[in-house]
Amino acid sequence: MTAIFEEIRRLEAARKNGAISEAEFASAKARVLDTVEDATVLPPFETAAPRPRSAASTAPGPWGLMLLGLCGAGLLTFLAGQLIGDLTIAFTLVAACVAAVVVAAFRKLEG
Repeated sequence: MTAIFEEIRRLEAARKNGAISEAEFASAKARVLDTVEDATVLPPFETAAPRPRSAASTAPGPWGLMLLGLCGAGLLTFLAGQLIGDLTIAFTLVAACVAAVVVAAFRKLEG
């Protein structure tokens, strides 16, 4: 198709420069366009209306996942605090790990 467009643009430039007349331009353009085969248009697919997706009754919703994640982070913070002996350092470590997981998830979504 681009070759056809380039040919038509070349003919238009020649017509604007005065190299060919308006009648010669029209006949040359018609000749170029006649080389293009007619496209066969098929009727669109007739499919059944898509059914709305239903969530599984056992899967938690977005708020449930957030609550689950917060509870898990809290439990991990408590356990790390018991192991390390300092709750502030444990919270910092857990927050950094959760942030790393979130960044990795967003990078995976991007590409």
